[in-house]
Amino acid sequence: MKLGAVVVSFNSRNDLPACLEALLASRPRPEIVVVDNASVDGSAGLVQERFGRDVRLIALAQNTGFAGGCNRGLDALPPDVEAVAFMNPDVTVAPDCLAQCTGKLEEHSELAGIAPRLMRPDGVLVDSVGQVLRHWNLEVRDRGYGRPLDAALLQETPVLAACGALAVYRRRALNRVATDSRVWAEEFFCFWEDLELGWRLNAAGFPIVALPDAVATHLRGGGAAAGRGPLRWRRPPELEALIITNRWITLIRHLHPLDLAVRAPVLLAWDVGMIILGAIRRPRLLRHLIRRGPLLRSEWRRRRTWPKKRLRELP
Repeated sequence: MKLGAVVVSFNSRNDLPACLEALLASRPRPEIVVVDNASVDGSAGLVQERFGRDVRLIALAQNTGFAGGCNRGLDALPPDVEAVAFMNPDVTVAPDCLAQCTGKLEEHSELAGIAPRLMRPDGVLVDSVGQVLRHWNLEVRDRGYGRPLDAALLQETPVLAACGALAVYRRRALNRVATDSRVWAEEFFCFWEDLELGWRLNAAGFPIVALPDAVATHLRGGGAAAGRGPLRWRRPPELEALIITNRWITLIRHLHPLDLAVRAPVLLAWDVGMIILGAIRRPRLLRHLIRRGPLLRSEWRRRRTWPKKRLRELP
């Protein structure tokens, strides 16, 4: 199975060397595409100068977000690439990580994707072993996030999605769920696009599995200020607005009406509370939420066009 890797970069000069060196040391070596989202820190120049013979660079004139970068990188891969690793530049893969992923895809033809085991740089704490939804408020949950490994996390298991920091997908499955010739939802820009894609694949009957034997390291926290507290509160208010509204778009698209009816009171209380807390901390959040209003209305009008499964049918 021929493998490609799409690295989406934005002002990632400090992270790119380790990321690309690890990819080049992988066996078999993937076809590598770096999509630079109009960085101003010399990221594109570094890739061209140090890795130009081994890596294809797509230097964009404007920032298309993680989702847009993934789509452009996917389009740039040769047509014979059968599996694609989408990743952040602050991820470094173990030498056999991607081989483990493609091996599992070859072994199980029904699988759409693999969620590798992402560890924090200390090698002790887990970053993500696949994504699922919290039971009542339906927030995304990275399995094992910020905890030491335990026996459950070392078991292969179905998941709703792979964390976008490193997700390996079968290209054929991606093409089956593409909308308007695009696999990743570019209207998301960033945040929740990984969960939305996984939910879309699962709803279409293409499962994703967490594979703890495929290991990589993730720094986590891109775009967040230093300090304590939830990452969403340490990011700029325009990014927090994306986190909130992209979750709503995902639920509008994919949540079954019966599941919505059961959880409506909890969802309403949770989201109103999060908006109030966010607006108290940074009033500008409301302005950015209002700007996303037309997109939310458009999604609501199109909600019946998306196939929906009950939550009990999903991982």
